[in-house]
Amino acid sequence: MNAKLLTSGAMALVLGACASTPMPTAELDAARSAVRSAEADPNVAKYDTLDLETAKQQLQLAETAAMHNKAADVGQPAYLATQNARLAQARASAKADDARVAEGQVERDRIQLAARNREIENSRRAAQAANAQSAQLQAEIDALKAQQTERGLVMTFSDVLFDTGKAELNPGAKPRLDQLAQFLIEHPSRHVQIDGFTDNVGGEAFNKELSATRANAVETALVRRGIDPSRIQTAGYGKAFPVASNSDPSGRQLNRRVEVVIGNDNGNGIASRTS
Repeated sequence: MNAKLLTSGAMALVLGACASTPMPTAELDAARSAVRSAEADPNVAKYDTLDLETAKQQLQLAETAAMHNKAADVGQPAYLATQNARLAQARASAKADDARVAEGQVERDRIQLAARNREIENSRRAAQAANAQSAQLQAEIDALKAQQTERGLVMTFSDVLFDTGKAELNPGAKPRLDQLAQFLIEHPSRHVQIDGFTDNVGGEAFNKELSATRANAVETALVRRGIDPSRIQTAGYGKAFPVASNSDPSGRQLNRRVEVVIGNDNGNGIASRTS
């Protein structure tokens, strides 16, 4: 009797132990592996904890069913746990890719913005430099007392810079010649046309020769100051092209002159005199 009781008790213990041991199933193993993989994925932790949490809940249901030896209740939650874990990884990976693309676009936008800002700044500096250069040029022109014409800048040397009937420049011409030479040195692409003129007093041949000789005197003075002769052309027009009436002394004095026409900075030739 006692032996039978012992045997029955032992069998009950064995059966109880079997009932409390989780049943191994392929679905459950797959679910555990999928959830562990999702938990270890940093993208899931960053971008899709919701699907991971759902997978863990389904795995817990499957684990509980297995612990209670309810095989019929293991498969469905285990399958759902596996699918949700994989879905978490897939969605997280997609979001990570999107984030990398977005970061790349942000970086491209930053680079493009920086490039545009550099262009704007360069344009601003170029404009400032151009304005400063223009202001400096205007100051130099003002110092020359030159006038802008269709032929270029015109600087006039009046008759008082020469002795009457002579072609030698007086000392009073030195400051203006120095200014003109300095301007031409600072603007090496500019050429000059030096034209001499007289009033209508005296013979035609004498006036032509005197006007040409006075133009040549200005040329010689510039060459002595370092200006390349190839940049200079001269001409004598005599009494042609008066700027005032020759009927009175003041008008005749204005007509007795040397005009220095300064070409543009682009090196283009100076237009011929037509009027």
